[in-house]
Amino acid sequence: MDGIFFIDKPIGISSRNVCNQIGKKFHTKKVGHLGTLDPFASGLLIVAINKATKALTFLDESIKEYVATIKLGVETDSLDNTGKVIKEIKPKKYCEEDIINVLKKFKGPLKQIPPMTSAIHVNGKRLYELAHQGIEIDRKARDITVYENKLISYDKENDEITIYFKVSSGTYIRTLGSDIAKELGSIGHLNKLERTGVNVFSIKECSSLEDVLNDKVSPKKVKDVLLKVMDVTSFNENKINDIKNGKNRYLEVESKNNRILVVDSSDNEIAIYTKNKEGKFEFTRGLF
Repeated sequence: MDGIFFIDKPIGISSRNVCNQIGKKFHTKKVGHLGTLDPFASGLLIVAINKATKALTFLDESIKEYVATIKLGVETDSLDNTGKVIKEIKPKKYCEEDIINVLKKFKGPLKQIPPMTSAIHVNGKRLYELAHQGIEIDRKARDITVYENKLISYDKENDEITIYFKVSSGTYIRTLGSDIAKELGSIGHLNKLERTGVNVFSIKECSSLEDVLNDKVSPKKVKDVLLKVMDVTSFNENKINDIKNGKNRYLEVESKNNRILVVDSSDNEIAIYTKNKEGKFEFTRGLF
């Protein structure tokens, strides 16, 4: 079986654990996912099995969407609800206009310092490994973009703010949550996080992990998924054989997209070609 699952990852397990369960179910070690969700987070996780794993990197995760809930008055070392509480205060009450005005400061190109509990490599070690040893190091600020944010709700009784974010890849919503709380004159951490979109893909397309494991859902065909991000073209058997044998490094095709998917006469995925600097479509990866 080959294909791609759109899964609403449940809270409490890692993205890798989701892949492990699917691999065990379908008796394969060839399982991969696009973009990692922390165990405390839920939402859209794109998982591919067998040959479909070759297509994952072409789905593009440059834009992601989230719904996050910030708990005011409590700061944790991880900036989320899995961490150790390091500070507590009694937060003041705000009007929604106060929050909206602060959110305006968190739009567009921004600089962000990754949290110590992130998976970024520094000198051969991941930051969270150093954090678990009680080591904190200086981190370089990274360029991120917040394309959109919107206040969804403000629960005054529980001191919780729920916000929609549309951001560039590499943005840490945990850090945004903490920074927004500070800009409000308070402290805070993420109490909930749900990923609702990756590029053109939406959580509305998702199935539960339970349904996948109970054979209630079949994976989507690679072609059907790639159709959302690139054009598709087909060739006769002779040309397909040339592609498989490495004879067609370039293709003469017309497309406004930067990538095309080549399929055979039976709609089997063969290869992906990418437009180079000269405007020619060049062989990028075989999918057969």
